[in-house]
Amino acid sequence: MRGIFLFVVMLMGMSAVAQYGGVDRSIGGPGQFQTKNKDKKSEFDFVQASTDKMAKELSLDDFQKAATKNIIQEYKEKVLSISAEEIPDTGKSEKMNLEKDKMEAKLKELLNKDQLAKFQALKDKMDKKKNSKKKTENSQEEDKN
Repeated sequence: MRGIFLFVVMLMGMSAVAQYGGVDRSIGGPGQFQTKNKDKKSEFDFVQASTDKMAKELSLDDFQKAATKNIIQEYKEKVLSISAEEIPDTGKSEKMNLEKDKMEAKLKELLNKDQLAKFQALKDKMDKKKNSKKKTENSQEEDKN
């Protein structure tokens, strides 16, 4: 009797392997959610997008646009190098904020009086949006506690 029971259990185990083909069906396994080869054109270009937005919003001329692109590219490279450093996040934030301030100072040197006023208005709008987002996140964290 015991032999028959073991034979049935082994038979059921083999049929389960044959049914699924031995494929790993776990969530997040290899190949899960991978997209096919992305072409480089579909990737988001932060530098170009930022330059285009500023050119549109501030009515930059060709020289200003080229200089702005170079300044933003330099900023991006510095931020990427800072993020790769093995220091605490607070230190990274401080360094990144310092680089942001330097970038903004360089940009302000390029702008005329009208463009400078528009730039400041955009910056204030972004800061206000950022602060309201932080307040929302903080209130949600307080609600959880």
